[in-house]
Amino acid sequence: MCTIHMRVQCPDRFSELLVDDVEYTELTIESIVGMALLEVFNAVAVENVTVHPSPEDSDEDEWRW
Repeated sequence: MCTIHMRVQCPDRFSELLVDDVEYTELTIESIVGMALLEVFNAVAVENVTVHPSPEDSDEDEWRW
């Protein structure tokens, strides 16, 4: 069994996910990462996907992925 920890930061210029629904965004990320890992592993369990605003943002409504 392998355990993989990932931390991803995306610039907002490439963000295509809606920030109004954080739960939906987290589920979308979980699904995409899970499908990508299934290309390499026979079984995958994705846990604890969370989306946070970048601490560099001065405006709390502005999110980075």
